[in-house]
Amino acid sequence: MECDVSKDAVSDIFDYYWKQIKKQLENPEYLSIRIKWFGTFEIRKKQVEYMIVKYKSLVKNMKPNTYNKHAMFHEVTTKLEQLEKILVKCKEQELRKKQIREIQKNGKTV
Repeated sequence: MECDVSKDAVSDIFDYYWKQIKKQLENPEYLSIRIKWFGTFEIRKKQVEYMIVKYKSLVKNMKPNTYNKHAMFHEVTTKLEQLEKILVKCKEQELRKKQIREIQKNGKTV
């Protein structure tokens, strides 16, 4: 089926849609999002841990002595703080899942 829609319009809509998804995934409040017709996307704890190490290394080696470098330093430290919040939530969720499995294993109802 073909529509009379320009490629630029479709591209703009698609870019906007994925930007909104990315915002939701970067939000430390949510560890997963469900997208209709695409499925559920979950944040992986190992990937978060890897990114924390990467950003800590960047922060350690940065020297924010100019305005541009200071802006980049601020951006990296902000993302690092978000990742650390996400990691805490990942660990809390992992612990809850472990407790639920243990309860189910022992035959108790949740």
